[in-house]
Amino acid sequence: MYVDIKVCWFNMWGMVKEGRERMGAEEALEILRGDDPLAAGKRADSLRRSLHKNRAYYAVNAAISYSNICDSMCPICSFARREGEQGAYLLRPEDIYAKVRNYAERGAEEIHIIGGVYSKLPLDYYLDVCKAVKAAGDVNLVAFTVSECVLMSEVSGKRLEEVMNLLRESGVDALPGGGAEIFDSSVRSKITPKKISGEQWISAMRTAHKCGLKTNATMLYGHIETPESIVSHLEALRSLQDETGGFKAFVPLPFRRGASPIPSSGGGVLDLKICSLARIFLDNFPHVRVPLPHFGARFAQVLLNFGADDVGGTHWFEEVASSAGAPRELRTEEFVRKTIESAGFVPVKTNSNYAI
Repeated sequence: MYVDIKVCWFNMWGMVKEGRERMGAEEALEILRGDDPLAAGKRADSLRRSLHKNRAYYAVNAAISYSNICDSMCPICSFARREGEQGAYLLRPEDIYAKVRNYAERGAEEIHIIGGVYSKLPLDYYLDVCKAVKAAGDVNLVAFTVSECVLMSEVSGKRLEEVMNLLRESGVDALPGGGAEIFDSSVRSKITPKKISGEQWISAMRTAHKCGLKTNATMLYGHIETPESIVSHLEALRSLQDETGGFKAFVPLPFRRGASPIPSSGGGVLDLKICSLARIFLDNFPHVRVPLPHFGARFAQVLLNFGADDVGGTHWFEEVASSAGAPRELRTEEFVRKTIESAGFVPVKTNSNYAI
């Protein structure tokens, strides 16, 4: 059985046709600049319940970071290491095979794989990683940000569309939404100066959707961004979704400073505003996901009442967020289900493509 994303999309557009105009930039800015997130939260909760009733989605999944070696070394990142630096590592495909076998035996039904932007890896490495995952267990594979895909294209000399088709053939079921950060170039030049631009990220996602790959979309906030850069980011995502319909979920990611020199400006009130704004503004996105490693179980329960409908899942052995100080919790399936139930919602097990 599958959740029909098109039905959700048409339901949302039905609300627009009934007289609810799309939220514009000025109204969005008022929410971000205001002192009270409750009005927006109430509106977001109403929209969320009209789409998903009292259901809240989760997955039994595990995360594998194949390498923390990264050419970009973004100032905002606490996870990356330079080649040869203490703590730098690179997993072999056979190492990943062993990990997936272990996770699958423990009940994982989905594997998320990302790493650094490491130009010394050939395209075949990534394809072999995908094949190793699929050989190790009957799991859904969500792998490689579009930043990594663009690098694969550059290193191999193949067109990005060809690279993405090869990834699909090797076992990738969906792409994560990482690497988006904030599209505003004036902010991006300070927090991720060596990464692909916001325009390149959008273009690469358009290619992924053209190739039939469903994806997530993210936004990293709570650092040096402005309310205007947040809204322009959401506008770019909404516009691409109007064009392709390829996004499954929006995933807001609060910045945690960790070892980064970039200052943190976030907090719980901003989290509530962002979650609510996402559900209202991104009226063509079926889901808003608040991953447990980033928000913690208790606050994720709150966000389920502010527009979110998905808590991500168990996310065993997640390294990127935890390296910056995100909560480390024992997230068994039972723990996730109880987290959802104690917030007053019905847990629905799914995967990144929302197959129930």
